[in-house]
Amino acid sequence: MYPSSFFNAFETSAVERLLADYNLPLHIYFTARFRCNTEKFQSVLARHYPRSQICFAVKANPCIGAIRVAQAAGLGVDVVSQYELRAALKTQIPGWQIICNGNAKTNDYIDLAVKSGACIAADSESELKLIDESAGRQNRKAQVLLRIAGMPLAGLTSADQSTASEWTKFGIPASQISSIFDRVRAMRNIEILGLSAHIGTQICRPAGYEHLLEHLLAQLSDLIKNGMNLRVLDIGGGYPLNYLSEAEWTRFKSRLRLQLAGRLPTAEWVTWNGLPMGYEHLKNPQIEETSDWLGKAYWSPQPGAAILEHILTYVLSDGTMVKERLKQLGEPLLIVEPGRALIGSTGITLARAIGVKEVLGCPVVILDLGVVNHGTVLISPDIYPVEVYPPKPNDAAIEAFIAGRLCFTGDMLSKVKIPLNRLPARGEVVILHQTGAYCADHFASNSCGFPRPAKIAIDEHNAIEIWRKAETFEDVFN
Repeated sequence: MYPSSFFNAFETSAVERLLADYNLPLHIYFTARFRCNTEKFQSVLARHYPRSQICFAVKANPCIGAIRVAQAAGLGVDVVSQYELRAALKTQIPGWQIICNGNAKTNDYIDLAVKSGACIAADSESELKLIDESAGRQNRKAQVLLRIAGMPLAGLTSADQSTASEWTKFGIPASQISSIFDRVRAMRNIEILGLSAHIGTQICRPAGYEHLLEHLLAQLSDLIKNGMNLRVLDIGGGYPLNYLSEAEWTRFKSRLRLQLAGRLPTAEWVTWNGLPMGYEHLKNPQIEETSDWLGKAYWSPQPGAAILEHILTYVLSDGTMVKERLKQLGEPLLIVEPGRALIGSTGITLARAIGVKEVLGCPVVILDLGVVNHGTVLISPDIYPVEVYPPKPNDAAIEAFIAGRLCFTGDMLSKVKIPLNRLPARGEVVILHQTGAYCADHFASNSCGFPRPAKIAIDEHNAIEIWRKAETFEDVFN
């Protein structure tokens, strides 16, 4: 199940040095793998549509170190707050390589975006007015994209991570775009460069991107025909990362179906407390039992850059390939924003086992780590490959749920039963793979008084850079 062994990342001696030099839990990122992931996206774009820009979504790993690695790989950045924007500018990323997103931009954020020459993805008509006023005060021309939402894209990922469907707080409904353009013409301090959309994260089925491109390109074409000089198209990200192999994913879904049908004893359940996950819809008696998984998935036939290649070579309903349609529309700059797909596979998290218990016949491994230090599991139950370090010759594979250390019931690091090489003894190191995106920051807090762990990066020469120091007692309680 593990995408790569801990030993493949760096030498055993380096592992022991980390354990001696750093407290656990610890988040670790391998910068060489980031470059490898980036090169795959760059290769796809070079072959199919060179007039493009890859932007690293800073929210996936918000720190100067990650921005610096992205910059060295030739990427721009997508930011969602004035703080991420300040970090990008501090790293000397030029404004024209920065996209400013977010549904609640403060005046400070808008003012800094205009001043720096960044491109602002406007989220509403009222925000457009604020951008126009800010640019007027600064005697500048604001560079703007209109972010589109309100498209029939539900069911592609978990509902709380869908960002372009009809029920979303993001963007301008597609039905209003044409009328807004008429009113934008009166705003003298704004230049509309093009359109933007972002459909969510961990989008495993290419159909979502097919629907998106049909809508976006039709809208772009209509606006250009009506005299708008649009030359940028930002199609966002959400490109998936495979947390499981195809066989593991198929087996998990099959077992979950048996569980939900009441055909597995509790000790063999594969989700915590009977969680239906992507089969929630099967509770509706009007839905066929053969209906497949809906929502956030954990395996894709086209992960990462492969799904971008599918997007560019997809044949639209008018019989034209996407990349050819873009050329027909004047070859606008194409912006893509892989976040998880660039950095997710670069990270591992180390934590010590506190112990093992049994709940209703199911093994539960308890770690000295909590969900507020480990990612998106608070909103959707991710499935991270896990192993006990070091592996031993007599290891006996077993499945277990993974629980955290915090004093609330929802603190489950895995609500899915995870294969382990063995059950850990108290004090042994447990490694969680594929944790490079969101895990260290998305819900990071000091719940129960725990300090936040350190983040470090390791390059191909085993050189270590601290991306974030571990917090101390004094940091939390002073």
